[in-house]
Order: sequence, then structure tokens, then C-alpha cells
Amino acid sequence: MCVAPCGLTAGTIVNVKSFLIKPDGRTGTTYPRFCVCGDYAYHRLHGLHDNPCYHREKAMSRFWNLPVRRPATTVSSAFWRGLTFVTITCISGPLVAAEDTSLVRVEPESVGVSSARLLLLDTMLRQHVDDGRVAGLVAGVARHGRIVYLEAMGSQVLVEGAQAATPMREDSIFQIRSNTKAITSLAVMQLIEAGLIGLDDPVSTSIPSFADMVVFTNPDDPDNSPTRAPSRAVTIKDLLLNVGGLSHRDGALYQSRAVRSRAEPLDVLVEKIAAVPLMGDPGTRWIYSESTSVLSRVVEIVSGQHFDDYLNEHVLQPLSMPDTAFHVPPEKVDRLARIYEVPRDGGALVRVPEMDVPITSKPALLEGSVGLVSTVPDYLRFLQAFLDGGILDGQRVLSEPLIAEMTRNHIPQELLPIGMSPQNPMLDVGWGYGFTVVIDEAKSAYGVNNGEFGWSGTLGTYAWADPETDMVAIIMLQIAPASAHRLPQKFKALVSQTPIDE
Repeated sequence: MCVAPCGLTAGTIVNVKSFLIKPDGRTGTTYPRFCVCGDYAYHRLHGLHDNPCYHREKAMSRFWNLPVRRPATTVSSAFWRGLTFVTITCISGPLVAAEDTSLVRVEPESVGVSSARLLLLDTMLRQHVDDGRVAGLVAGVARHGRIVYLEAMGSQVLVEGAQAATPMREDSIFQIRSNTKAITSLAVMQLIEAGLIGLDDPVSTSIPSFADMVVFTNPDDPDNSPTRAPSRAVTIKDLLLNVGGLSHRDGALYQSRAVRSRAEPLDVLVEKIAAVPLMGDPGTRWIYSESTSVLSRVVEIVSGQHFDDYLNEHVLQPLSMPDTAFHVPPEKVDRLARIYEVPRDGGALVRVPEMDVPITSKPALLEGSVGLVSTVPDYLRFLQAFLDGGILDGQRVLSEPLIAEMTRNHIPQELLPIGMSPQNPMLDVGWGYGFTVVIDEAKSAYGVNNGEFGWSGTLGTYAWADPETDMVAIIMLQIAPASAHRLPQKFKALVSQTPIDE
């Protein structure tokens, strides 16, 4: 039997990536390295810079005509598109077909889910719609890669004068806001897997203005605080974890400096962010921030592609997520769910006016923290790929070891608990790369398991995956504030009661 040092055995289909990497940032040298077993993440995580896989020399000979050099800082769009993904096998053993985990609908009991408990969940959701507390919603639950619940209820658009209500559909399109972050984080991890960037790389390697950032000495009074040099540079990992010292787009610091506008492109946003002092030294505070938007600019610079083009080519198309994008085109507007606000006096829902650059127009700003629209079926596919170790329907978007890295907590004990504010700590979770991760189920207000990962959006979208029960659940609605009626939380509590074979 043929066994590579990373555990590959004969007969396993593997991917050989023809990426060239820069393994030694100090010397700036580049040379080709081929991880023939396809498990590049294993070698990167374990420091095996010279992969000793048995078939390396044969692979190098076989793919001798691949590019052998790349620029040290950026990769042109033409070069990036020229990178190939070649399927090979060990010398002996049969080819093995990729497992098809298509998210088809099945009877709930066939995968260990209670139909009766799903009915209770459905009744609760419909009551909120029928009572007028929310305009409408779509919710989905899958187990073992099979859909057991996918229902649309209520309206995308409520009755307005002579305009009739538009019924909600299973494929209705929602603004998912911060659920964008996980998709961006996956793109970043793809570049790390390719060896084009590293977790510990300073952000200034790609964005030079980050080399000049300073820190407020008194972040509680930024308008009157002097500044100083940071204790170290902000790294890619800092941004993935929200510990880089950056602030949030809706916070007073960025609002007062007009940092973000959908009418200005991503490079302008990032340069404005770099001009504002940090709220603390990198690695010393967890602050929910615009970090992922900066990472989307890194993706553009390193890949040589616009951010939306990169996502389409490397994430959305491989995972068959056709309705996930940065705006809703004219041919899909009839599927767009509109945003409604819950008045403080408890009156009828009020439709929220469009943004200055409406979601039906392509904005200048294509950023990684917020901005995407999506559907419940699309996002089910996205999270299912994580439960399946980075692959869905034979399309691999990331290696299994790096999926595991994305979905485990990386926040050190001294920075816990994390939270949107000190008054509302999240005692049960830490943070991975793009998701919260449950680290203490006993402290949760819901029925969760350690290792569950997910996140939410500011308009009521909520999505998570639980490796222990092998379940994915998503609810999408458009309501402001997102905490009104706590419907996503109620949904989560009832979903946790649906497995019957545990």
C-alpha cells in the first residue's frame, strides 16, 4: 500500500495544486512546491515546507510545463485564472468517485429528525407571521446532507396602497449582512492553503498603509486621546479573529470620520480604515469590526481579481450558490424580500427606505464584512460544505484540516468572554475564522453542543452548523432591529429539540 507522510493511502483521489509559493518571507525567494497528496493544509500546519510525499518527483515531471515563477507580492488576474487543479491518484488502487451529498428533501425520520417537533417549530414561526410581528421568512433545516424542513411563509412585500402583497418563496433573496463574513473568511483561507499568504503575515505586506497605523492611548476618549506606535503589526490572523484593534462601521469612531460609503470602492474604504488609530494593540482585545472588509481587499490584491469575481469563481460557482451576490439584478427583483422596522410603540410594521445605493444596484463597494444577498438554499449549501470537510457534490473549496481550523475557537482565555458590548458578553462561545464557535455548552441559553459554529446578520438572518448532530439550520427574515421578537433564537431553541436518535 502507498502511504504518504500525511496519511494518504492508495486509491484516494487527490488534488495537486499548481500554485507556486513563497515559503521564506525573510529572503523573498520563490520556488515550486507540489504537495502531491493534495493535503497542502497538512503540510502548512505541520511545517513541512519540503513535502516528502512519495510521488513528488513524478508529479513535478508530469506537470513540468506549469508556471515556475510568480511575483513576490501580487498575482496577475491572468496568472490566477491559469492555475490548475489536476486530479491524480497514487500509483496503485482504483479511482474512487467523490461522494454526492446533494441537499435533496427527504422524510425527516429517515435521517433521525422528528416530524412532530418540526411541526411545532413551523407553528411557532407561522404564528409570528400571522400576528403581523414579521412580514415573512424562509427557514431550512438539514441533517446528514438531506433537507428535512424548508418552508416559506408570509410576504416579501406587504400590501402598500394599491400594491398587492408579494408572497414569500423558498428561493426569496435576503440581505444577509454579517453572514457575509464567513464567505469572505473561506476565500482568505483558500489563499492561505495556496501558500499565497500566511496567517502571521503582516497586513502591511499587501496594504502598505497598515504599516503606519497608530494606537489610541485612551480608546475610551478617542477624540482627545494621543496616539502611539502599536506593540506589533496587525496580521491576517488578527483580522480573521477581530483582534486587530479595528472598529465597527456603525461605531461612533468610524461614523464621525465617514469611513464607509457604498458609493466608494473597497480600496478607498480600506485606506480610510488605515488612517484611523487602532482601539488597542493587535491581539489584546476582541472588537467586532470591519476586519473582514480589509481581508476582502487583501483577497483582491493577492489574487489580482475584483472581490466579487474571486468569490464567484472560487466559492459561489463551485458550491452552486447562484443567488448569492452583492446586489439583486433586475431579473431577480421579484424575489427580493424587503426590510421592515418594528416601531417602538408596537404598531404595524413600517417599511425601511432603500439605502443611498439600493441593493438592486451594483455598489461601488464590494466588501467582505457585509453586502451579500443570498437565499436559504444557497446558504444551506455553504454550511453543508463545512460539515462535509470542505467539499460538496464533488467540488472541494478547502481542505479538511483548514475547515477544522476555521471552525474551532482561536480566542485565548485572557480575551474571553467576547461580546458586542461589555454589558452583553457571549459566555458560551469563542471565535473561529468567520464564525462563533460554542466552547461551553453549559453556559448557553439554548440547546447547543460544543463545536457548533455559525453567525447572524443585522436584519434577522441566522445560520449555524452542528458537527455533533450533523445538522445545518438557517432562518432568513428582514427586520429591524434584528433582536425584535427574538425569532431566530426561538427557532434555534426548537431546532435543537428535533433530533430523535441521539
